Amino acid sequence: MWNAGHIEKAKKRIAELVKAVNYILEVRDARAPFATGAYEREKLFRGKKSVIVLNKSDIADELVTENWVDFYKSRGERVIVTKKGDRSKKLLKVIFGEASNVRALIVGLPNVGKSSFTNRLKGRRSTRVGAVPGITRGVQWIQINDNVRIIDTPGILYSELFSRELAAKLLLVGSIVVEKVNDWEIQELAFEILKRRYPGTVRDIAGDVESFDEFLEVFGKKRGFIQKGGIVDKEKASHKFFHDVYNGKLGRMSFEDPEEVFRV
Repeated sequence: MWNAGHIEKAKKRIAELVKAVNYILEVRDARAPFATGAYEREKLFRGKKSVIVLNKSDIADELVTENWVDFYKSRGERVIVTKKGDRSKKLLKVIFGEASNVRALIVGLPNVGKSSFTNRLKGRRSTRVGAVPGITRGVQWIQINDNVRIIDTPGILYSELFSRELAAKLLLVGSIVVEKVNDWEIQELAFEILKRRYPGTVRDIAGDVESFDEFLEVFGKKRGFIQKGGIVDKEKASHKFFHDVYNGKLGRMSFEDPEEVFRV
């Protein structure tokens, strides 16, 4: 999945870009705010003003998202909740208020919706205004309005706090794509997390199954993933299932809450 070389390269790039900004916008998936923010933020951001952006709130469990907002605010963090359809002017007002000379960097793990959030923030009137002095070639400022510029970069921030549970949650939100997960136990754990939190959803799809293997047998037959001899192609069934989960096709879900993660 991820390797140390990718992690170190991403960290160095972020550390370089941070020098040019006074705001960091951390885009996280609202369904797993801790898992999609489990990186060395204090070291990387070096005391810059930061805002946690809980994105994809329209496919997250609304009450759980409210709990996360309350939790982060209780810790003195700035946090906003975003979704498809949010307008540029509203977002800018909520995030920056009346601040002037804003230079912001947007960071986030794969598939947390960083690109769509960036596009919503940019709106229609943004323009490219040239390279960032002293920073790697290809990185450009985007002028949003008279007071706000952002760095438009494809830089990806990888997590170093790696565990099977973290990997399973990242699989559920699509930050790790299922096609690259060779460890079957991580897929099983991801299924167990979903089943524990939303047993009714699993029951509606496959009845009272006990294991991920049983679930895939039923799910695969329903979706027509049948090989020669009538055998279910469980790999295809697994891929389809997790794609449905992280694209929000199974309804509003959240895969962790503050009480569970921090034992508060």
